[in-house]
Amino acid sequence: MQIRGSERILNKIDTMNNYRKTRLEQTIRRIMLSVSASLLILSGLSACGGDSPDAASTDVNQAMLADLSQRVPELGEEPLPEPRPRDDANPANIPERLRKALTQEVLETITGDATFYADKFEGRRTASGIPFRQNQMVAAHRAYPFGTILRVTNLRNDRSVNVRVVDRGPFGATSKARRPVIDLSRRAATQLDLIDAGVGRVRIEVLQWGKGIDA
Repeated sequence: MQIRGSERILNKIDTMNNYRKTRLEQTIRRIMLSVSASLLILSGLSACGGDSPDAASTDVNQAMLADLSQRVPELGEEPLPEPRPRDDANPANIPERLRKALTQEVLETITGDATFYADKFEGRRTASGIPFRQNQMVAAHRAYPFGTILRVTNLRNDRSVNVRVVDRGPFGATSKARRPVIDLSRRAATQLDLIDAGVGRVRIEVLQWGKGIDA
């Protein structure tokens, strides 16, 4: 799990380096074009018998630098695009499935840490009797009845998913290992953006109580 997380971090670093390299190449091309234009202007001034080359060069260089400082932002300081709704967006036009989710009654709420299953548990039988699948929206909880529907929200980014309790846990030999209150499938953890961190603070809301072992 740690190796895969490290690979994702290295891929992100490579992407950022490629982006910065591209921006640097664009900046160099712009500077070269501006310098070429300045040389042409100097040549024209000299040919016309205007001001002395030194004075003209100083004036042109200052103007060129001022223009570049406005047109070419420094790397890493480019303004991020502001999020904006679509022109036809209307708060009243909420899809029915989202409207139901927003008005769904919450039966109980707790807050704690969430982790996710290791791949070695794929296909193993859960405490409820069904095989565990990483691609399903399921979770393990120490006490909630099997079949209970939970809404889990990542408090860092406000992403939410609905999962069904099918197993018991998380358990561990140390107090740190027992600190998480819920174990999520990899699919649920991916949607909550918990994979890289491995653990995250979440809010757990009970939307529907399960019926137990037969759920």
